[in-house]
Amino acid sequence: MRAGLTLLMAFACGAMPVASATAAPAPDCKTEEALLMKDESELPRLEVASPADRPITCITLETIIAFAGRLKSHVGRCPASSYTAAAADWEKTRVDYGARFIQKRCKRTF
Repeated sequence: MRAGLTLLMAFACGAMPVASATAAPAPDCKTEEALLMKDESELPRLEVASPADRPITCITLETIIAFAGRLKSHVGRCPASSYTAAAADWEKTRVDYGARFIQKRCKRTF
C-alpha cells in the first residue's frame, strides 16, 4: 500500500528524475512545443484498450501520465506556450490516470 501511495504522490506532484545538478540551459520553447505536438498526436488512446488487457491498459496510462508531466514542465518553463491554455486539463488527466494506474495495480515500465 505504501508503494502505491508513494507512486500516486509522485504522479500528483509531477515528479521527474533530475538529470544533473548543474544549471540547465535556457529552454528552446518552440522546439519543445513542436515535439510535444508531435508526441501528442501519437499518444495511445485509452478508450481503444480493452479493460481485460491489463498490460496494454497500464502502458497506455503510463504513457499519457508521462506526456502530461512533460507538458506541465514545459508550460512551467515556457509560459507563453500554446499549451498553456490546455495545461489545467492535462494536469487533471495526469492526476486521474495516476489514480487509475494504482487501481489497476500497474507497475512502472519507464
